[in-house]
Amino acid sequence: MHPAAPADPHHNEEVPTRQGRGCLPKVLVAGLLLALAAIGLFAAWTVYGAALGPYRDRIYPNVTVLDVALGGLTADEAAERLAEVASGYDAGSLVLSDGARTWAVPWSEAGLRLDVDATVQRAFDVGRADPWADAPSEWRAPSEWRAPSEWRRPIENLLSILSMREGRTEVTPAFTVDPVGVRSVLTGLAAEVAVPPSDATLRLEGDQLVAVPGQPGRVLDVDPTLDNIVAAVTHLGPDNQFALAFQPIAPRLADTNAVQAQAEEMLNRQVQISSYDWLTDETFTWTLARETVVTWLRVEQAEDGNSPSVRIDEETVQATLAGLAAQMGNGRDFRLAEATRQVLDVFEAGGGTVEVGLTHPQRSYVVQAGDDLTSIAARFGVPPGLVAEVNPDIDLNLLRVDQELAIPSEDAVKPYAPVPGKRIVINIAEQRMQVYENDALIHEWPVSTGIARSPTYTGEFQILSKSENAYASQWDLWMPHFLAVYRAGGDTYNGIHALPILSNGQRLWAGSLGSPCSYGCIILGIEEAKLLYNWAETGVPVSIE
Repeated sequence: MHPAAPADPHHNEEVPTRQGRGCLPKVLVAGLLLALAAIGLFAAWTVYGAALGPYRDRIYPNVTVLDVALGGLTADEAAERLAEVASGYDAGSLVLSDGARTWAVPWSEAGLRLDVDATVQRAFDVGRADPWADAPSEWRAPSEWRAPSEWRRPIENLLSILSMREGRTEVTPAFTVDPVGVRSVLTGLAAEVAVPPSDATLRLEGDQLVAVPGQPGRVLDVDPTLDNIVAAVTHLGPDNQFALAFQPIAPRLADTNAVQAQAEEMLNRQVQISSYDWLTDETFTWTLARETVVTWLRVEQAEDGNSPSVRIDEETVQATLAGLAAQMGNGRDFRLAEATRQVLDVFEAGGGTVEVGLTHPQRSYVVQAGDDLTSIAARFGVPPGLVAEVNPDIDLNLLRVDQELAIPSEDAVKPYAPVPGKRIVINIAEQRMQVYENDALIHEWPVSTGIARSPTYTGEFQILSKSENAYASQWDLWMPHFLAVYRAGGDTYNGIHALPILSNGQRLWAGSLGSPCSYGCIILGIEEAKLLYNWAETGVPVSIE
């Protein structure tokens, strides 16, 4: 072993330098600063807690909705207060537009209501940096704050609540809408906003036939319109004008070029309509122009998809005839169904002239002193049974002065156009018949008319129908060569015929010609009746006087 080295007599202990002694003040300063910071943070936390603590579960001060003060209320308290005004709240109208027109429907009818819970949530969120349900760090003590990014939220909230103490904050309410209510409104509007498509057609411009192309229509598309309204109300509220959504509808026929030549040929057909009024001896004549006929044309697409064709619309032809009848005046008309068929037949045959029968209106009469049913019927030349038929609610056996009666039209006894040049005249007083042709008397024969209790009625009549041997079930007899002259009532007709024959073969009244003996008919001898039957035709005028 080596002995220890002797101590160096010149070696001294290490002495602290001036620099080492300077560290102590810095540590003290840092400690003081941390202490001051802690005191400041504690004070800030104390102020923060004092300001925000009461509003941890409450709405910040001076927050209102629909002029209802909600500041300082819990969510349940705010919901209760809003519910009081929600039922009476008027949100105005749901305004719908198709681009050219608008329709306003009260929102109350469209199912709008205030969404109380969502509105309370909006009120609670006012002034808070983050939604209250998603910001737990706001309410931590400063020692629990772990990230500087979290410091900003409490400070912002503190500044918000301090500023909100000085003024009012109005919160926009949230709404919800019942789709069933909106759908009902849209469904009710659908028919009004719908536009039907128009098929291609033809029209006259001057004298030229022009093809008019078809135009699409539209129908309301309810579902997308409904979805747009519900979404907009949920996010923006009810103060909006909503555009209606539509589905286009294509026309069945887009163009008529393929049938223009066919239509032109139809327009060139000439149709003349003539009608004669035997009461006034007036003749009415119309020649249909191209501008009238073009309204009858309908262009239709073939069901098999082939080229379209042109047809004549029967209802439009009938409307044309109704317009012509109105020009005659005095209530005169055509038998429209019959006249329409006549005109169509002539038109489809290439054109020509058509004779159309006209009708006369029903008349009226005010009962005078001394009148009875028989005298009134005789005044108008109408059988009493026909007067009774048009007055079903009147007791004609108890007529009163100034009572108004309906009188059948002349058409009830003369429904056909009179046969020109022929006429039969029966004189009851003389019991004679005269037959005229072209104003010349060609026959004159004795007749027997009705007895007093079943008379032959007077008036202007015509031959209504012909039957070689008609049967009268009421009297069980046959009437050879029967010419019906007027309907006495119901299905009973009086007319001209030969001496009648009972069912047992006995011929009646053979020796009575020249005297009344029938039940209302006009009786001729056997040969005379046959001759008249062969000469007369339906429509021949018959005057009974």
